Amino acid sequence: MSETERGRSASGWTLNRELLNVGAIIVAAGIAHLVMGLIGHEKYGPFMLLLLGGVLVAAALGHRFYEHRRHRLPVVRECLRCGAASGEGA
Repeated sequence: MSETERGRSASGWTLNRELLNVGAIIVAAGIAHLVMGLIGHEKYGPFMLLLLGGVLVAAALGHRFYEHRRHRLPVVRECLRCGAASGEGA
């Protein structure tokens, strides 16, 4: 067993990983606060924030739809191939 493996717990929990996660959350919150402060206090700030949020939601849904469809087509082809090989259809 290596020195690295000896230092890990069975669950994979390490203090370094937790500190990295907390640090990343704090940095993300700081950046979000900065962006919201810069955009939100302008004349059209609230409208811009709603628009930006809507664009991000639409992009996430579009990406999810695209990925689901892209991974589904090979599965459908494989199922059709298996059905044709066993003499059941297609």
